[in-house]
Amino acid sequence: MGDIDCVKLEEWSLAVFDEVLAAGYITPPWRPSRAMRESLAGYFEAGLTPAEGAEALFATRQ
Repeated sequence: MGDIDCVKLEEWSLAVFDEVLAAGYITPPWRPSRAMRESLAGYFEAGLTPAEGAEALFATRQ
């Protein structure tokens, strides 16, 4: 991933953080695990919006 893509991923990830806070999925302070960061990068590369990424990251899994 190039420098520009890394900056875009960071900005997108911050927007996801805003979404998860607004949805009540987390309360600060919070740090995502390595697996969560890897998932977020995949969601970003797949073109999900920050709201979709937040939902996908915290969705109840069956």
